[in-house]
Amino acid sequence: MTSHFCRLFRSGLFAVAFALGPAAATAAVPHLLNHQGRIAVSGVNFEGAGLFKFALVSADGAVTYWSNDGTGTAGFEPSAAVTLTVTRGLYSVLLGDVSLAQMTAVPAGVFENEDVRLRVWFNDSVNGFQRITPDQRLAAAPYAFAAERAAHAHGITAAPLKPVVAWGSNTGGQITVPALAHVTGIAAGESHSLALLETGTVVAWGLNTSGQTSVPGGLAGVTEIAAGMAHNLARRSDGTLAAWGGNSDGQTTLPGGLAPVAKIAAGAKHSLALLQSGTVAAWGDNTFGQTTVPPGLAGVTAIAAGYDHNLALRNDGTVVAWGRGEAGQILVPAGLNSVKAIAAGAFHSLALKADGTVVAWGWNSAGQSTVPGSLTGVSRIAGGYTFSMGLKSDGTVTVWGDSSAAQTAVPAGAAEVANIAAGAYHALALRAEFITVPVARLDEDNLLTGRLGIKRAAAANTLEVEGNASKSTPGNWLANSDRRIKSEIEPITGALEKLSRVRLVDYKYTEEYRSAHPGIGDRRYPNVVAQEFAEVFPDDVKSSGEKMPDGSPMLQVDTYPLTIYTAAGVQELQRGHQALKQDNARLRRQLEDMEERLRGLEALNAK
Repeated sequence: MTSHFCRLFRSGLFAVAFALGPAAATAAVPHLLNHQGRIAVSGVNFEGAGLFKFALVSADGAVTYWSNDGTGTAGFEPSAAVTLTVTRGLYSVLLGDVSLAQMTAVPAGVFENEDVRLRVWFNDSVNGFQRITPDQRLAAAPYAFAAERAAHAHGITAAPLKPVVAWGSNTGGQITVPALAHVTGIAAGESHSLALLETGTVVAWGLNTSGQTSVPGGLAGVTEIAAGMAHNLARRSDGTLAAWGGNSDGQTTLPGGLAPVAKIAAGAKHSLALLQSGTVAAWGDNTFGQTTVPPGLAGVTAIAAGYDHNLALRNDGTVVAWGRGEAGQILVPAGLNSVKAIAAGAFHSLALKADGTVVAWGWNSAGQSTVPGSLTGVSRIAGGYTFSMGLKSDGTVTVWGDSSAAQTAVPAGAAEVANIAAGAYHALALRAEFITVPVARLDEDNLLTGRLGIKRAAAANTLEVEGNASKSTPGNWLANSDRRIKSEIEPITGALEKLSRVRLVDYKYTEEYRSAHPGIGDRRYPNVVAQEFAEVFPDDVKSSGEKMPDGSPMLQVDTYPLTIYTAAGVQELQRGHQALKQDNARLRRQLEDMEERLRGLEALNAK
């Protein structure tokens, strides 16, 4: 009944690292965005003239806010490319710099959207254009370009502990969400639920009477999911489809010649596919004409499926509906235009207009088609059996209609939401990939997953900071050191010998590394070499979460052992000093005794 895009991921041939920042700091939204990146082909840094295409898209990739030549729509590749010089894999460009061929200005309104991603295509003149994945989320800085939003650009974010929040009916276990992380898409069937992970794999839970939660083995590379009454569809990155679950009417029997598919939707017992040509294919149950696509339907940018009816959004902002219609669900309101998104409930239909308002029509038995009068600023919509959902641009969720299973009672945890999905009597909310954390507490499971990033996404460690870190009050970072939680306590010995094996150096970072980390200065830094440090303290050298151009992990060190071993070394010196003092005192006493005896002998000789 609902389908959702998600972001793609790193391809095997091309790999890229990104940095984004403002070209100028002003109170107004700039029209230039400084973008730096590293491009490698088959693990080797590219060198020479590279062809690039750029687009700023929504989190789900369904909306293009800007593209380099102005031709990109609905997340698709722009027509013309920008030629950039790439040196040792590094390139830099001002997005929106109209002095460059095939580059248009970035509209100020782009940054009024809650979540904007940079999508890049690259051509090395050998392999053709390939999309570099994943899309890169613009950090808080670009949003701070707008003066009225600057106060909210904290730059401190963390992944939510529970990325998917579910509520409503749980008769089939559909809201008993399994442990999940790095979720990029969700979908809800009648009594089951789906989640798409960053890895391109799918997790399903809930009712399994028709095998709808038995995900096919080996299913990978998935970029979009859709759930019907008891069947599911998945679209892979190459535009091919997979289907599983109930097949009573051929809804999971994929027709030939579908690829490449751009979007998918699933109804009760039928399925839809939007082809890249802008046309629609349908298969499965046709009792109400739901798989008989209207002749001449073209220029479609989005599709939605109810139980037995369908909606198609055309590129002129109008809506076409077909299939079952006795509840008025296919009677599109006269004059409906400027539509940017559509959704279908069981027997009702929803349209989201460009101004953020929602229009609904069809079955209204529980008020599911009576849109709340105060509802504005909507960015996404979804329809259940007899209820409807709207996601606002501030990340809050509004639900109206039937509440017999408490599906309109939005839980407090459904905050900073990026996507929504509606089943028959249950609802899902996908929280933002990284939620704002004004006060970072690594010990609060309700807030964090255990990985916190400040001005960067934490890749491998509990806390990762881009740039320097300091505290607001004097003192050391603390760790639990209570004797009652320790065992096998032994004193440190041989500290001086161990310290003598540690080489302390100063150095400069390479030009390539500084280009990828603009906050690092062109100066010398004192520290150690990770590979050498590992020979002395092997447990204190780990991956930083970043990769070298050859794909190997970049190493980082925890130099805290140097502090403890230096203190232990000082203690060793102190003990040695005390022993020397004692020896010196003993020798002094012996000398004094000998001198006293000598004086006695001299006195006897004098007589």
